[in-house]
Amino acid sequence: MGRIQKAWERLLAVAPFVPIALACLAGAIFGRSPVLTVFFSGLAFATARPTLRWWIGIAIVAVVVAWRSEVLESPVQKSLASSSSEFVDGVLTVGRKSSPTQAERFGVLDEDGVKRKVIVLEAEGFRPGEVRRIKGKFFVPSRERNPGLFPRIEFWERDGVYGALWIEESALESVDWSSAPYRWAEGLREKLSVSITRGLPAGSSGRDVIMAMVLGEKPPRNSEISTAFRESGAMHVFAVSGLHVTLVGAIFWMVLMHLPIPRRVGVFLVILAMMTYALVTGLRPPAVRATLMAVCFLGAFFFRRRPSVFNALALSFALVVFWKPSQVFDVGFQLSYGVLLAIGAGVGIALKLTGKIAELDPFFPSRLLSDGQRKVLNVRTYFANLGASSLAAWLGSMPIMIWHFGIVTPVAVLTSLLLIPATMVILSLAFFAALVGALDDRLGAGVNRVNGGVASSAFYIAKGFSKVPLGHWRSRRLTPGDWVVFDTHDGGSASFLDVQGGAMIDVGSERFFTSELRPILRRWETKPTLAFLTHPDGDHVGALPEMLNEGMLSKVISPVDEALSPGYREFFSLAKSCGCEAGVGKTGERIDLSDEVWVEILCEGEKGIRNIADNRNMVMKVHWKGWKILVTGDLGMVGELDLIARGIDLSADIVLMGHHEWGFSGQHQFLEASGAEVVISSGASYPGYEMPRESWTRHLKEEGYHLFNQWETGSVIMDFSDEEVTIRAYLDDDRRVVLQR
Repeated sequence: MGRIQKAWERLLAVAPFVPIALACLAGAIFGRSPVLTVFFSGLAFATARPTLRWWIGIAIVAVVVAWRSEVLESPVQKSLASSSSEFVDGVLTVGRKSSPTQAERFGVLDEDGVKRKVIVLEAEGFRPGEVRRIKGKFFVPSRERNPGLFPRIEFWERDGVYGALWIEESALESVDWSSAPYRWAEGLREKLSVSITRGLPAGSSGRDVIMAMVLGEKPPRNSEISTAFRESGAMHVFAVSGLHVTLVGAIFWMVLMHLPIPRRVGVFLVILAMMTYALVTGLRPPAVRATLMAVCFLGAFFFRRRPSVFNALALSFALVVFWKPSQVFDVGFQLSYGVLLAIGAGVGIALKLTGKIAELDPFFPSRLLSDGQRKVLNVRTYFANLGASSLAAWLGSMPIMIWHFGIVTPVAVLTSLLLIPATMVILSLAFFAALVGALDDRLGAGVNRVNGGVASSAFYIAKGFSKVPLGHWRSRRLTPGDWVVFDTHDGGSASFLDVQGGAMIDVGSERFFTSELRPILRRWETKPTLAFLTHPDGDHVGALPEMLNEGMLSKVISPVDEALSPGYREFFSLAKSCGCEAGVGKTGERIDLSDEVWVEILCEGEKGIRNIADNRNMVMKVHWKGWKILVTGDLGMVGELDLIARGIDLSADIVLMGHHEWGFSGQHQFLEASGAEVVISSGASYPGYEMPRESWTRHLKEEGYHLFNQWETGSVIMDFSDEEVTIRAYLDDDRRVVLQR
């Protein structure tokens, strides 16, 4: 115990900014977690020097950060609280791109002295620093109503963005030259993208890896390259991050150490190189944080003080949180500081394990080593240190990765041993190619071809490690529940069942698939193989051709074999050539999805191609661990009465329904015949009949039904067990119902 206390005292002696960092953290989370605020505040007081001056300073820092958090974030949160739209006429100062691969830019909109930070849409023709008189529309989109989508509003909140700006008219008035560094960096980036890929074929793995590692332009998430690096635990190598900034600094330092310049000048030039690289790569938050950490660490040389990793880490943490308190909730921020903290605290311990590969025989004098043996020993020592850092970094990142992404990649420790040196080579060759390419295009292209070979090798290394058994696995599933009833918010329908690789009940419109369903399924890393269709309405089945093109669906159970819907007809014309079995469901048919989940066709669709789609519903019942869910599509009054008259077993615990265009859906007799306790109803503001009637919703509540109106709830998520089923609203997690046997 005494040894630990002495180590702790030594740490605080060389890292006096630790309590300041803890105070900043306490202030940043004040509005979201009072309990953690008290904990970190107490920790800050406990680790500070026991003097009144320090305690007062810590209290002031915590209060100021909490105040800044409220002042900076409250107006933004108020602006983004609900969707809105307004016409604006003002002056826009154009800023940098929101991402190197996006056409959107940050900007500051000034309307009669009232300034708001905005995202400028479709800003390809704009340059940083341009001051424009504009007319357009300022708007805040609605929050994501389905799980699995990129949380755009949360991203804007963290960046202090009030909303988006769509420009209809603009005229250049002047140029704000305070943004000159951004203009220069974007121009340099464009030149670099050409010079470091000259001579490499478009679409080649080498070219794509170079662009991702050097400039941060990653291929799509679902591409083979991205998948290989992600599953091998090497995304920190693949995308521009703090590692790349550190390697850039190391490359420049290795060059400068061979030049006759003072050490302090060399340190200044290294810092300048790192700042330039961060600027050219789009000021990505990880790169900016890494640069700030480097400045805090290397800056000790200017003051002739001994540099301390923990002190530099704490100081940069305090500066970042003080400037923008909301960053503590960003996963990238947590990974950056979590990994560095783990390396600083655990690399010594890890080195006791990995250092064995660099050990010499204790009875062999080191002075007797030959030059060749010394070189081999240096290599072994390098990999021992790299292995220790990789192991500590992986252990530090693992809890955060599990919490946010549900993925464990132990193979990352081995992958890093090969890919971190490869990344340094790729960066070095890219800079060298840019340098010699300025003198001779052919020489630059030759260096690029060599670099392309190294980059391709890095890809194949990542791909190989991604295939290692138990090299990566999911600690939890990516889908939020057993059954997700998507909110298509257009009168359509789409549901995902997390069983046997994924099944769908209706697939939504083509527009819904392109804008929401496809990115959701990609994020969940799943490709549904089976789909059930309720009726041939374009808003329910229009995505079928697109899903075939994406390699999804090997079997589709449809209500009818022909219809007027263009998407429906296109699907049947493509199905056979795409290897998809397309059949019509038969009344009484049972389709097993697993041992505990199966679908029963209660009624097939009505024949007759000229009949409207809503009258051609295939009604089905899903049995899930003994629970019964009745799916009626857009069945109307006539269809519901017909099912009752035919004596079909409608018993169910949950009814999933839409709205009939020409007839009332969900009438009292039908719901009573089902005996259901929960009704999930789609909802859309247009056309009017897609919105549940107020009298109907009021009646259901009076009769004791639990109604999930998707206009209010967004997606509805269901989880099944043998003893109970939980139904909850995506937009309001407190709104949930638990049915028990």
